[in-house]
Amino acid sequence: MTFVSDQLRHLDAQLDKLQLTTLERVPITEPGSPTPSERTLTAENTQQRSQRTFIPSPHAAVLQKIIRQLSSTDTSQSSKRLVALLQEANIHANHDVSLASEQGEHRHYERELEWLLLSKAAIQTYGIVLNSLVDQTLPLSQDLFYWDEVASSYPYILYYWLQTSPLRLVEFSKDVLAESQKRLQELREMERPGFLRPGSSHGSPAERISNSNSTDTSESLSATAQKFYSLVKSTINDRISLHRFTAMSPFSLARHEIREKQLRIKQLREMQASALGVLIGKGLSFDLSDDDEEEWRSVIERAILLMENVVRNVAAVDQSIETFEKNVFVFESLTNEDEGEAGLGLRINTDALDPRTTALLSSRLQAILTHHLPLQGVASKTLTHTHGKPSKLLRYWIPATALLLSSTTILRILVNRKADIKLWLQDLGATMVDFWANWVIAPLRSVIGTIRHSSDSEVALMSRKSLTADMESLERMVVDFTIDNPHHAGNGDAVMTAQEIEMVRANVKEGDLTPVLRAYEHDLRHPFRGAVNGELVRALLIQIQKTKVDVEVAIAGIDRLLKSQELVFGFVGLTPGLFISVVTARWVAGLFRGRQRRAGREKEAIVRRLRNVDRILTGSKAMRGDNEGCLNFKEHGLLMCEVHVLREDARRVFNRALWGEFVADLEELVDVRGGVQKQMKIGERIRWAYSRWLK
Repeated sequence: MTFVSDQLRHLDAQLDKLQLTTLERVPITEPGSPTPSERTLTAENTQQRSQRTFIPSPHAAVLQKIIRQLSSTDTSQSSKRLVALLQEANIHANHDVSLASEQGEHRHYERELEWLLLSKAAIQTYGIVLNSLVDQTLPLSQDLFYWDEVASSYPYILYYWLQTSPLRLVEFSKDVLAESQKRLQELREMERPGFLRPGSSHGSPAERISNSNSTDTSESLSATAQKFYSLVKSTINDRISLHRFTAMSPFSLARHEIREKQLRIKQLREMQASALGVLIGKGLSFDLSDDDEEEWRSVIERAILLMENVVRNVAAVDQSIETFEKNVFVFESLTNEDEGEAGLGLRINTDALDPRTTALLSSRLQAILTHHLPLQGVASKTLTHTHGKPSKLLRYWIPATALLLSSTTILRILVNRKADIKLWLQDLGATMVDFWANWVIAPLRSVIGTIRHSSDSEVALMSRKSLTADMESLERMVVDFTIDNPHHAGNGDAVMTAQEIEMVRANVKEGDLTPVLRAYEHDLRHPFRGAVNGELVRALLIQIQKTKVDVEVAIAGIDRLLKSQELVFGFVGLTPGLFISVVTARWVAGLFRGRQRRAGREKEAIVRRLRNVDRILTGSKAMRGDNEGCLNFKEHGLLMCEVHVLREDARRVFNRALWGEFVADLEELVDVRGGVQKQMKIGERIRWAYSRWLK
C-alpha cells in the first residue's frame, strides 16, 4: 500500500460525500401529462396517478454499472481497462434520446451520472499518472549515485572509458563511413563534365541522364573501392589530427561525458519531482465548504487539464523548472467561447445539462491514457537509457571477456591439480570433524559430567591419597625421632609416655617440628661431628619431608579451589569451539537465506532515506523565507519519493502496529501546509522515536 493508494481512497471518500448530496437533489420522478379520461377520475385516483415511477434509461444503467466498477479503490485500474470503461460509457455531445418527453426526464440524471463517472475516472487517471511518475523517478536516484561514485574516483573513470570504448569505436566508424561516403559523392561530382553536373543547362535531360549512366558504369568497381579506401584513410587521419589538436585527453573526455550524464539525469529527476509536487499540491482536492459544493465540477476539469499539461511537458528537460511550472498552469478552455481570454484560466460551462463538457473531458482522459502518458513514458525511458547507468552488458563485458579467455587456463589447473584438490577437501572435512569432536563434543561432555558430579570429570592437580600418606609418614618420622632423642623434647633422658607421644603427633599435624629443629640446631654447631655421630642428616631428611608435605598442602588448596570452579572452567573450555561453530552456522545460513543481511541493509536504507529527507528540508528555499516558508513543487515531489520508499522499507522492518504509527508520522511529514519548520520538528521526532528499531 503506497501513498498513492491512500491518496486515491481519500479522494474517493471526499467525492462520495459531495456527490451523494448532489444526487439527492436530482428528481427521480416527474409529473405526468393528464389525459381527458384521467380528468374524469375522482380526486383520489388523480392524486394516486399524478406521479409515475422514474425508470432510468439504458444509458443511465450503463453509467451506473461503470461507476460501481470505478468505485473500487482497493486496487487502481489499469490504463487499458480505464480506457475501455470510458469507451463503454459512450459519453458524446450528440447522445440521442428516443422520446422528447423522456429527454426532459432523463437528461439531468444522466448528466449527473456522467459527471460522477468522469470524476471517478479522473481519480483513477490521477493515480495512474502518479504511479507512473513515481516509478520513473525512483530509479533515477540510483543512477545519480552510480555516476557520483564513478566521478569521484580516477580508476572508475578510466574503467568507464574502457567499458564504453566499443561504443566510441562504433560511433567513430559510423562518422568515418558517413564522411567518406559524402567525400566520395563530392569527388564523383567534381570528376563529371560540367554539362553533367547538377544545375547545368547543357543538353536535354534525357541526354544528361544517359551520359551520367554511361560515366558511372564506365568506372570499374575496383577503382571505386580503391578511391573509397583512400578516402576512409584520409578521413581517419583527419579525425586523428583533430583529436591531437584538442587540449582534452581521453580521460578528460570521459569525465566530461560522465558529468553531462549526471546533469541530464538530475534535470530529469527534478523535472519529474516537480511534476509530482504539482499534481499532489494542485491536483485533485475536494476540501470545499458547504457554499462551494457545486464547484467540484471545476475541480475535476482543472485536474484533468493539469494532468494533461504535466504529462505533455514533463519530458522536456531542456526547459527550466520555473518554465515548466508556468506552462502547466496555462489552461485552454474546453469551449471556443471567450477566445480573447484563452490561456488565462478555466471557463467552464457549469450547466449539468450541457453534454459538451462531459464529452470533451472524456476524450481528454482517453487522450491522456492512450497518447500523452505512453509518449511521456517512452521519452523518459529514452533519456534514462541514454544518460542513466550503463546496461549490464556494457558494465560487465570486460570481466566476462577476461573470464572467458582465462577459462581454459582455469580448467587446465583444475584438471592437473585434481588429486591435490581432492586431498585438500578431505583434509578440510577431517579438520572440521576433529574440531567438532575435540573442541565441542568433548568439552560439552565434561561440562555435563561436572554438573552430574562425575568422578571422571573432576579437576585435580594431585592424587587423593598422596597428601594423607606423606602426612602420616612425617608423623611417624618425627615421633620416632622424638622417642630416640627425648632430651630434645624437653624430658631429659626419661622415656616418653603415650600421652606425650600423642601430643607430639598432634603438633606435627599442626606443623610444629620443635624436637627435630632443636636437634638440627644442636648438630649445626659441629656439623661434621653431627653428621657422623649426631642426628643432623636425620633431621635434615625430616625437614625435606616437611617441605614436601607443605607443597602438597598448598597444591591441595589449589585443588579445592579448582574443584569449586569446575563448571566455570568447563564452560571456558567449551566457549571457543561453540562460538566458532555458531558463527560458522550463522554465516552458512546467511548465504542461503540472507534474512539478517537484508534486515540490516533495509535498516541502513531507512537511515539513508531519513538523511535524504533532512537534506531536502534543510536545503529548501523555504528555510530562507521563500514561498511563505513552505516547500516548492520540486522539493515536495522529492520528499514524496523519499517517503514512498520509506513506507515500503519500514513495512519489512517494523511490525504491523509500529508500521502504522510510522506511516502516520510520515503523513504528517509530507503535509506542506504547516511549513518547513514544522516538518523539521516532525523529522526529528521520527529519528528519535524509531532509533531503537533502526540500530
